[in-house]
Amino acid sequence: MLILIAKFKAKPGCREQMIALAKEAIEPSRSEEGCIIYDFLQDPFSPDSFTFYEKWGSREDLDLHFGEPHFKEFALKVPELTVGEPNLISYEIESETEIS
Repeated sequence: MLILIAKFKAKPGCREQMIALAKEAIEPSRSEEGCIIYDFLQDPFSPDSFTFYEKWGSREDLDLHFGEPHFKEFALKVPELTVGEPNLISYEIESETEIS
């Protein structure tokens, strides 16, 4: 299993455009084989800061996601709306345990 955390900061005045662009990518991404979780989060203390939290069955599933047309379109538009490079970190895990 693979967890991806991708952080972005919108340029001043581009927050709503960033949200709209992300909304276009969410449903098609969630319907992809291997997608377990695909969430887009806005930082409540820094409203121009966003995080994608994704969980995929494998690295291969994530690589297939990166090749999908809706992701490619998203990736082309993100630089126009964001400051600097996105921060992407992935974690490969063997198992997970729910804490109760």
